[in-house]
Amino acid sequence: MALCQAAHDRKLATGRAQILVLYELEPPGLAEAGAGHSDVVPVAVCKLERIAHADLLHALASGFDVIYLQACSAPQGQDLQRLEVDLVRTLGGLGRILLFNGAAGLDRRLAARLLPFPSVAPEVLAVGSRRDTARASAAALLPASTGHADLPDQAPYGSVSLDEGLCNTCSSCVWVCPSDALSLTENGGALSFVESLCTQCGLCVSVCPQRALSMTPGMDLTAYAVLPHLLTGEDGQTGGPAAAGGAGEVTAAEPDPCSEAGLPFADPVVSPVPETRHTGRA
Repeated sequence: MALCQAAHDRKLATGRAQILVLYELEPPGLAEAGAGHSDVVPVAVCKLERIAHADLLHALASGFDVIYLQACSAPQGQDLQRLEVDLVRTLGGLGRILLFNGAAGLDRRLAARLLPFPSVAPEVLAVGSRRDTARASAAALLPASTGHADLPDQAPYGSVSLDEGLCNTCSSCVWVCPSDALSLTENGGALSFVESLCTQCGLCVSVCPQRALSMTPGMDLTAYAVLPHLLTGEDGQTGGPAAAGGAGEVTAAEPDPCSEAGLPFADPVVSPVPETRHTGRA
């Protein structure tokens, strides 16, 4: 947080690009690199595989323009690191995070002239959990028109779909959900889902005796990601305001299921709030 705040303040004061270098073994010439056009901030870390996508997204959204991340030397950490980097690139960090193995060419890349990207004050993005911070950072990095981001397989974000024709309402999926993304409504046991809580662990899919559930990796960047939606319909789509009309708009031809009496989340009705998109708060 302190590193991001300092980079954010320097960028506003000087207009110079801010470069973050994360490493276990310091590459030669790092201290002299980038003195001409950019501010290079080298940071030694004890375990590279502990640097997660939430950290990297927050750094890119709140002060740093480019991140150079040293590749893990341990084979067991390489796959995990690649997944984290792929998530960052998909969620707005494409071209702004690069892996490096040794010192070859790193000093030249650090010395290259870079144009600074706009950034958000770090305390605005660091809200709630680390997942909330990652979501808010991605919303700040991606174009404002992006309502949904497709993510690679094994991403810890995504939706759950229900084939209502197969579901026998046994509720097994609710009992095994470790994050409470799935729950039961109070008026008869309908399934409710909150995408922002889902970690895509797959327990609900594996425990379902009817094979009625499926998962799709992705990230909803609208305010509706934090709201409960009914899992209804034979098409396996989630009900609720976001599914009815796209981007949270409810069509006249299909009434909003959240307006029915008796649902625990029927009141109040929440409208899209584009201006709060980057904070993750409705």
